[in-house]
Amino acid sequence: MLRKSIFLTGAAALLSSQLVSADARVTVAHFAPFADTIEGTSVSVLLNDTVALENVVFKQFTDYIPLPAGEYKVDIVPTGTNVVAMTATYNLVDGQDYTVYAQGNGTFQPLELVALADDNTAPAAGNVKVRIVHAAPFAPTSEGTEVSIRTAGGDLVAGLQGVPYKAATGYLELPADTYDLKVASNNGQINYIDPLPVELPAGAIATLFAVGDIVTQDLGIVATPLIELPLRAPVDQSTAGAFYLVGFPGQGFFNTPIPAQNRLVGSWYTYNADGTPLWFTYDSCLADQDVMPGECSTPGGFDGTSALTTLYLSSGETMDAMQMTVPVGTIEFDVIDCGLIEATVTVGDSVTMYDGIRSTPSALCPPSF
Repeated sequence: MLRKSIFLTGAAALLSSQLVSADARVTVAHFAPFADTIEGTSVSVLLNDTVALENVVFKQFTDYIPLPAGEYKVDIVPTGTNVVAMTATYNLVDGQDYTVYAQGNGTFQPLELVALADDNTAPAAGNVKVRIVHAAPFAPTSEGTEVSIRTAGGDLVAGLQGVPYKAATGYLELPADTYDLKVASNNGQINYIDPLPVELPAGAIATLFAVGDIVTQDLGIVATPLIELPLRAPVDQSTAGAFYLVGFPGQGFFNTPIPAQNRLVGSWYTYNADGTPLWFTYDSCLADQDVMPGECSTPGGFDGTSALTTLYLSSGETMDAMQMTVPVGTIEFDVIDCGLIEATVTVGDSVTMYDGIRSTPSALCPPSF
């Protein structure tokens, strides 16, 4: 079976039918974002000068193709041309599984083929095996491509920091679970790729490829031999700043996203019934409501588009003099776009909805007029 309609032809079709004599297995994957359209990345894969796969596009990969052990020349030819864009020769060994993939974009990083030896021995009972490969050529230098692998709350995973383009980890054996991970800058302050949480059942073996170059193809994660992982918008600073409340003069929210922790904190300026100023603060920290802001033991709660925050009554007559006191309710934020947010404030039995419009400029949110 082939992923995303990759067709076996010629030599590969013949060889894959020889199951009795097949001593090696190969997954072929296309992770080279060398064109700005998916159709433009289409290639053929030749084995020993015979077409084996046709119309393979960026992010596609095959299931394991059984092949007799021996030497194979692999050529990658862009569809509609006779130009060999990538070539390599591999000696396939009896009983070994391989992943052969194309990477590079031809500008920041050269086009090339890479072969990895796969380890498909079963993990211990109740565990999974995961390997991580950085195949995203988004900068022209190795240092510029360095990333870290973190939890949604910003903690490093297995010490994976300073991971450059072309790097591949060994297999990490982990408990079967639902994992919420992201690819971030070395210091964790910028989120590059933020997949939705993914469940890895006991016994699963997967290689997670970071792919894309930002310029021609978006960044993403492909998990072979599983699927391309669905993404959410990475938390950034596009929702930072002041938002005035429509219909409530002199009142507003001031948002401070913390991308490293997928967390939203901020303040709400409003008035008492007698007209005296009233300050609240809010925090999407996932800890219990009796944990004060700044003492968050479980960060998170903000995915870039929505957040449920705990609302705290604060003392002091100015923002600089604010001191958080006790939790009094919640604010649920929905980000319509970087210039408009909707907020639902719940305090006891009272529920009030507000529209907030950006009132401070942001380089990440240019005016729409």
